[in-house]
Amino acid sequence: MFYLINTFRQLSIRTSKPKLLTVFRYSTGPPPEKLKAIPFSQHVKAAEKTFEDYHGKGFFSARVSNIPPPEQVYLPFWVVSATVHATIEQAQVGRRVMRSRYNPATKRTESFWETDWAWVPEKHSFSRDYIPLAHPGLQIYASHRYRRGLVNHITTGPALENAVPFSPSLLDTNDNTTRKVDPFLIYPTTALRFAKTYIKDTEEKLADEFLRRVYGMDETRLLKIKIHLENVRASPVYYPTYIFSVNYLGRRLRTFVNGYDLTIGGTKVYNWERVAAVSALGMAATMTLTGGIGWGGASGSFWLGIVLPTLATSFLAMYYPILSLYVRDLIRAQEIKAMAQDSEAWDSDWVKGYAAFEDQERRRTWREEKANYSSWRKTSSNEGYSEAGDPKGYYKALGVSPHASQSEIQSAFRGLAMKHHPDRFSDPEEKTAAKHKFQTISSAYSILRDAKKRKLYDYTGRG
Repeated sequence: MFYLINTFRQLSIRTSKPKLLTVFRYSTGPPPEKLKAIPFSQHVKAAEKTFEDYHGKGFFSARVSNIPPPEQVYLPFWVVSATVHATIEQAQVGRRVMRSRYNPATKRTESFWETDWAWVPEKHSFSRDYIPLAHPGLQIYASHRYRRGLVNHITTGPALENAVPFSPSLLDTNDNTTRKVDPFLIYPTTALRFAKTYIKDTEEKLADEFLRRVYGMDETRLLKIKIHLENVRASPVYYPTYIFSVNYLGRRLRTFVNGYDLTIGGTKVYNWERVAAVSALGMAATMTLTGGIGWGGASGSFWLGIVLPTLATSFLAMYYPILSLYVRDLIRAQEIKAMAQDSEAWDSDWVKGYAAFEDQERRRTWREEKANYSSWRKTSSNEGYSEAGDPKGYYKALGVSPHASQSEIQSAFRGLAMKHHPDRFSDPEEKTAAKHKFQTISSAYSILRDAKKRKLYDYTGRG
């Protein structure tokens, strides 16, 4: 294991209970004043129920029983946000068409599908805000102790909105359970590298969807995108986690449950007996309907058509958890090796404490200053979206483009509603102005949040 911890300082802090709580502060890692944490808000019984549902639901799932109490651990994460400027510099779009051709071998005219390709005639550019609340892929597990692909599932909920400054009081419990704090072992530069990969993959997917929609085509290829990041920010945040451990075939399988919103991830165990039974019945029905495998008569169909596939599927069901751990271990080893080339700096001007509201407001202010209300715009004279595409100004009211996703619209409304809520103002004039603004964004959100109403508005301008 790759360790970055060299020394530590032990602090003794008196808790509300008559016991002594021991906390360790490590000499490496992000600055303590920038650390945030999401508090535990779910009882351990709720986590145990979530664990049982996760492993017990489903016909092929194997119910796990006699599990020891879970560990309560704060796991480290880097939370990355950025403004992305991307340009589609080249791409081809294609339309699938059916054609007929004479086949000399069969002496028949046969139909086949073929794609007609054409180059995109112009460049397209867009700007987009990547906020971790809307992109779980930007919430990056900051250690190598556990397997990243399993831990990442606990970031899919809204828990990040409730991050608070990290303090020893967050380690207090109502019983004698000890809450642990895992150290940061991944540099912010490494987290930024992971974030860039996520952003690149996301932008390529969005560009593919955009080109197919705009040009009315079926496929794209040879896509080349130039990406520039601005307003990059990485924030260290601890996530509350219940960690369940189960011994299975000599290996320890872990399940992670978010201690705030009960999102869950982990290695599942499958009931190989049920898998074998379904496989045997399915293959037996197939052999009956098809008349066997055509070799070895009834005996060949039985052994090769039923028994062999049943053994293979049951073996895979039994050992899949172990095989998946092996693959994840290989991925982890590659991550550790690649990390050796990253900068070892733990602090920088772009490493800051996380605040959900401030993060969204910072992006919104930047958009207003740039007067750029279009996520997708052509690099020609008709840049940005026109009033014709937003006749009542709903998108403009929320500061998003007509191509914004539902999560972006929801995030924009939440921030504006908090900013312009009338209850925040005491001056009568300011209160009246805020009330008018609040009604405007509420009207816009009532249309854009509903997929049917939004579609009607986009096509007819009514809503």
